[in-house]
Amino acid sequence: MSTVNKNPLATVVKRILDFVRVLALVALILWPLSAIAMTIGQSSHPETWGVDISVFSSFDIDLSKYPAGRTQPDGIRDPKIGGKAMLDIDTSSSSAFYVFALMTEIGGLVGFYLLLQIRAVFASLAEGKNFESQNSARIKKIGYIAIGWALVSPLLQYFGGRAILREYSLELPGIVLNPAFELNGGSIFIGLVLIVLSGVLNEAASINESHQLTI
Repeated sequence: MSTVNKNPLATVVKRILDFVRVLALVALILWPLSAIAMTIGQSSHPETWGVDISVFSSFDIDLSKYPAGRTQPDGIRDPKIGGKAMLDIDTSSSSAFYVFALMTEIGGLVGFYLLLQIRAVFASLAEGKNFESQNSARIKKIGYIAIGWALVSPLLQYFGGRAILREYSLELPGIVLNPAFELNGGSIFIGLVLIVLSGVLNEAASINESHQLTI
């Protein structure tokens, strides 16, 4: 009968992930409660209430809308500047804050589930179970979730950003803000790599199980 060699490094990582898991769970519980508490404060102090939120947006700046003496776009053939950026807004709109809070909570739940899967993998490694079919299944789940979140997150960015920007009226000449999204190709690639890797680990687990049976 073969002895199982425990992995001390994996044990250390598992303990760190246990600590992070507790912090993440507390944050997921407290965040919606704090969001409700903060919006309750708006009703009592509407003139001074405000909270910082972030929204992914595209922006277009037309320098030709400004007086020539104030803007000098030398070296620029087209006086229009555009791009995408994460905008920080000090909002006084409870609706915009609720949309931001919901998007943050959804992202936190997805991240928490991934954390649980990764923690389960390291718990198995800490026990010396390097080749286990359950680890292969967990890694495949992580890969699928990484791909799924990379596809769903841009939709949340766009529609959430549109709901937030709808609460504002930016009356500045030449400046236009629109909702935007950005597809994370790196997450999709990593997800595909993990799915392929899970298949290899599953084959290794099958070979290891056959070897254990012959012994």
